[in-house]
Amino acid sequence: EPSLKTLKRLFALSCNRCAFSGCTLPIVEKSGTVTGIVCHIKARNRKGPRYNPNQTEEETHAFENLVLMCARHSKQIDSEIE
Repeated sequence: EPSLKTLKRLFALSCNRCAFSGCTLPIVEKSGTVTGIVCHIKARNRKGPRYNPNQTEEETHAFENLVLMCARHSKQIDSEIE
């Protein structure tokens, strides 16, 4: 799993917004509920989209391979692969 340091950096730089272009949904609601999802750009398992067999486990959970998205867009990007 991503380290706490990596997660803190990801949340801090997200501006509390889904990373999907044009989406303005928050990652953390005003109530404090976390509704965003930490997504891997290159999948962490062999059957996942964009999986890279040459990527190490450390690289898989690194900041550069993670993005925060709302539930809708995290599902959409993995289901509607071009």
